[in-house]
Amino acid sequence: MAKSFHNIPSFVEAAIDCVSRAASSARMHRTQSLRVLRRYSIAEVTEFFGCDRSFVNALMKHPDAPEGEIRGRERTLSVHDIMKLRAIADSRPEARRTTLFWRKPGDDLPVIVLSSQKGGVAKSLSSAHLAQYLSLYYGLRVGLIDGDPQATCSLYFVDDTTSIAGYDVEVYTDFMGVPEAGQREKIHHAPDRLNVFWRPTPWPGLRLIPGGAGIQEADIAMYYLTQTEDPEQKKIYRMLRDSLDRWRDAHPPRTTAKDLADSEGRFRHDAYEAALKETLDVVIIDTPPSLTLATLNTIVAADTLIIPQTMKGFDLSTLHIYLASLRDYFSFIEGDTNPVKFKDAKPMILPTIVNRSSDTDLRTIGEIMAGNPDIISPIYYQYSEGAANAFREFKSAYEYEPPKTRKASLQAFIDNANAVNDAIVMRAIPSLPTRGYAQAFLERLFPDGEVEGWSQKAKPSLEEDAA
Repeated sequence: MAKSFHNIPSFVEAAIDCVSRAASSARMHRTQSLRVLRRYSIAEVTEFFGCDRSFVNALMKHPDAPEGEIRGRERTLSVHDIMKLRAIADSRPEARRTTLFWRKPGDDLPVIVLSSQKGGVAKSLSSAHLAQYLSLYYGLRVGLIDGDPQATCSLYFVDDTTSIAGYDVEVYTDFMGVPEAGQREKIHHAPDRLNVFWRPTPWPGLRLIPGGAGIQEADIAMYYLTQTEDPEQKKIYRMLRDSLDRWRDAHPPRTTAKDLADSEGRFRHDAYEAALKETLDVVIIDTPPSLTLATLNTIVAADTLIIPQTMKGFDLSTLHIYLASLRDYFSFIEGDTNPVKFKDAKPMILPTIVNRSSDTDLRTIGEIMAGNPDIISPIYYQYSEGAANAFREFKSAYEYEPPKTRKASLQAFIDNANAVNDAIVMRAIPSLPTRGYAQAFLERLFPDGEVEGWSQKAKPSLEEDAA
């Protein structure tokens, strides 16, 4: 017989137990224990590298190349194999093309923030797929900050060794130096301590500061920081940016691809493993569906702000309120002594879950573009049933292996994700060669014309040099 509840706390206790037993929780735990066991065919690897098959086949003959695993008639590689193969390719003295796009000494660290005040607009999905795209297609060392107490984005990356539950989990507000509520001085973490906040994930070179419950108390703590006469303590809006800058300056890129081979051309496995942990090439920040002081910190830290947004009427009203609130915050910041200076970047609204069976969403995108084509991306996430099975398994489309009957629909979503991510790269990291996915998306949608502001042909993706 079901137990009755006398009050809300007793209900919460019982509900926690029931939810933990639910099938979805079982799937999540199973995924965490088997995270990133997906293997990729040589054909898929050539797509990631942007090259022909002969280039990869020649690399596979290198004495230090990963052996991979034979499945059926096909040799397959893991995400770790793929990253190492990139490093081997670029470490060779005779290499004439770039496959590993690590930051060089002196390069800045791009920070991309995905933020929106509305829930259910695919912020976490967009953040996770962007992080994995930059790893798979460029070999970047990615730092992912999950700024949501619900930790949805973290679920794409944690395994059974990582906890993201409870108030004892170190989250990005701890990285910022937010003290306990009531204290009136920021915590100034040393660079080495800041480095500990970045947790390893099953993806090579991809590190995570997970979301968690502790984020919920940060705004109260930051309010107390403003109750002081010290003007520097009051600048609570730039705590994340200052911490990221302090970490970045202490952990610059030092290792180049050529440093990964010795004088005789042999691959240095120890140098490669150290380089994966040396620094990051990009930071991606996912945020909660709210505009709090903690979220404001992420936006102030951003080089590029991406606003994922559905295009329905009520949703646009929420977007308008979000943008107006940001404007008010920025007015406050500009009035401060020695205010933060925003970097020269190209933020944009990213339409999501666009339903092409109705012209409402597309008409809305067109109306915003008519006002200013730089404001909104014409490359968007379409509504998709094809990836639903992957998400139910707490996997991204890039790591999910569907049954044969669903491969076509999943591939359609991957093609869509590639186009969106290519468009973000064009905006946020213009030093990277684009892959042409965004341009192909536009050509499919607008075969008879060009889209203002997006009509430029993609730069050559990668030189077609022989191995």
